[in-house]
Amino acid sequence: MALPKESGLLGLDDVKIFEQTADTTSSLTYGSAIDVPGMQNLSLSPNYINKPLMQDEEIDGYYTKLQSIYWSFSNAKVDLEVLNILEGGSLATTGTTPNEKHTFTVYDTSVPKYFKMEGQIKYSTDAIGDFHLVLYKCKTLSVQIEYRAKNYVIVSASGIAIPTINNGKVRDYVVNETAAAIS
Repeated sequence: MALPKESGLLGLDDVKIFEQTADTTSSLTYGSAIDVPGMQNLSLSPNYINKPLMQDEEIDGYYTKLQSIYWSFSNAKVDLEVLNILEGGSLATTGTTPNEKHTFTVYDTSVPKYFKMEGQIKYSTDAIGDFHLVLYKCKTLSVQIEYRAKNYVIVSASGIAIPTINNGKVRDYVVNETAAAIS
């Protein structure tokens, strides 16, 4: 049976981000995968440039080009390595057990880093191994950390994904016949 191009997808099993280390015409590289723990949702919304071609007060054609993809997510665990990529800043570890300490500091000069984000959905209604969504060059525009009484902290972030310099890719959707780990 041929691999289907459509499937009912359920859940969001894993999301990882990879700090971008280079994006030039000759090289596109990323650092190691960092798991975004406790992921609750991930939303994607394309942003298009739209320009009508007017002729004799009528629309004669329409120019449309993908400019970026707006993304947002929320997760229920605070991960300092993830925040370090989302917000910039510095992450330092001092001391030794039992007095070890991790400190994530954001400065007035801190700048969010570019990163690749990849999500995986394992459950589908059809005979596929899994589904991956990949955004190749993301930048955070906003991070919100909600501390709540008698409930888990929620970290929410949003931003844009833009084309890479290297190959112009913005997003991939990948249907695998055999499930594959995020790489």
